[in-house]
Amino acid sequence: MAETAAADVVVVGGGGGAPGDELVVESLGHRIRRLRIAQGLTQQQVVGSRYTRAFLGAVESGVRVPSPEALAYFADRLGLPVDDLRYGRPADAATRLAAEQASARRDLSAGRLDAAERALTGIRRRADHYRLPELAGWAAYHLAEAQLHRGSTEDAAARYDELAAALPDGCPPLRAAVLARQAYCLLVTGDAPRAVAILEGGLRALRAVPPVDADAELRLTNALMYTFLELSWRDRARRLEREAAALLDRVTNQEWVAQFHAVAGQLRRDGELDEADRHLREAGRRYAELGLTREIALCHWARGYVLLRAGRPGEAGPELRRAREMLGAVGAVLDHAGATLELAEARRREGALDEAGALAEEAARTAAACDHREIMAEADRVRGLVRAAQGDHDQARRLLLRAVDRYERAGLMGDVVITCRHLAELLLAGAERDAATAVLRRGLRAAERLS
Repeated sequence: MAETAAADVVVVGGGGGAPGDELVVESLGHRIRRLRIAQGLTQQQVVGSRYTRAFLGAVESGVRVPSPEALAYFADRLGLPVDDLRYGRPADAATRLAAEQASARRDLSAGRLDAAERALTGIRRRADHYRLPELAGWAAYHLAEAQLHRGSTEDAAARYDELAAALPDGCPPLRAAVLARQAYCLLVTGDAPRAVAILEGGLRALRAVPPVDADAELRLTNALMYTFLELSWRDRARRLEREAAALLDRVTNQEWVAQFHAVAGQLRRDGELDEADRHLREAGRRYAELGLTREIALCHWARGYVLLRAGRPGEAGPELRRAREMLGAVGAVLDHAGATLELAEARRREGALDEAGALAEEAARTAAACDHREIMAEADRVRGLVRAAQGDHDQARRLLLRAVDRYERAGLMGDVVITCRHLAELLLAGAERDAATAVLRRGLRAAERLS
C-alpha cells in the first residue's frame, strides 16, 4: 500500500528546465475524477456493475486506494492504458520525450551543452515520474556524454558506472551504449586490456540470449572494432567489420550505422582509399541527416587519419585542419586535442617543424589536463620527432623514451613498436649502438605481444 501511495503523488518542479518540464502534483483519485469529468462520464458509468459509486467516490476523494484489478478496470472504462492512468502519463508522453531527447542530442553534438543538459535533466525527471525507465536511462547516458564532450573523463566514467549499476531490464541498446562508453573511458585512461575485456564480455552475454538485438550488437561491435584499431589489431577489426556489416539491414539506430561506416573507413589502407572515402562519405551523409555536427567533424578527422597513414600528409592536412576547427567550435575537448595532434604529425611530415611542435604542445596540455594517456604518449612521440629533426638529440631521446613507456603502460603495443623504431634510429645516429639494440629488443617484445 505504501508503494502505491508513493506513486500517486509525486512532486516534480521545473527548476529552470525546458518548457513542459513542470509536472502537476496530482493524486491518483483526483486524476481519475478529472479524466472522468473531461469525458463527460458519471461515476455510475465508470463503475458499471462491478463496483459501487460509493467506492469510486472514496477513490476519487483519496480515502481508498484501488486494487490493481480495480485500477485496470477503471483505466479500461476511461479508455486508457493502465500505466497512463496510474502514473498520470499523457498518451504521447513517450513519443514527446523521445523527440525532445533527439533535439537535446543535436544540441550536445553542436556544443550547446548548457541547453542540452537543462533539457536532458527535465527529460530524465519527467521520464522517472511517468515510469519510463528506458527514456530516463537514455537521458542519464547523454548527461554523461556531455561531461565526456567537455573532457571531464573521470566524471563521465563515474556517471557511466553509476548508470550501468542501475540499468532497467529489457533495454539491450542502452546497456550496449553504456558498456561501449565504459570501455572508451578505460581506453582513454590507459587500460586497453580491460576495455577489450568489457566489450568482448558484453558481446558474449548479448549473443548468449537469443533473439539478439541487432542495434545492441552493432554498438558493441563498433566499439570493439575501434578499440582493435587503436591497438593495431587490424585483422581482428576487419573480421568484426564483416560481422557488423551483416547486421546493418536490421539496425534501427541510424547514428550507429553511420558510426560503423566511420570506423570501417579508418580500417582501409593505402590501396583502399576509394573504399575509405565511400565509407566516410556515407557516415558523413547519415550524420548530416541526423544533424550531428561533432560527428561530421570526426569524419573529416578520420579521412585525414587515413590519408596520413597512406603517406599523403599534404592531402591529410586540410581535412585535419577542418576537423580541428569544427571540433574546437563545438567544444569537444578530447576530440579537438586528438585532431590537433594528428595535424601536428601531418605538418611534421611536411617539414613545418615549428608549427608541428606548437600544435603538439597544445594537444599535450589538453591531454594532461584530461588524463588522456594515448594523446599524452602520441604528443611525446610527435614532439620527440620534431626535436630530433631540429637537432635536439637529448630532448628527442627523452620524449621518445617517455612515449614508449606511456604506450606500453596503456597496452598500445603497435605504437610501442613504431616508437621504438624511431628511438633506435635516433640512438644509432648518435652512435649509441648498445642503447639502440636494447630499444629494438623492447620493440620486438612488443611486436610479439601484438601478434
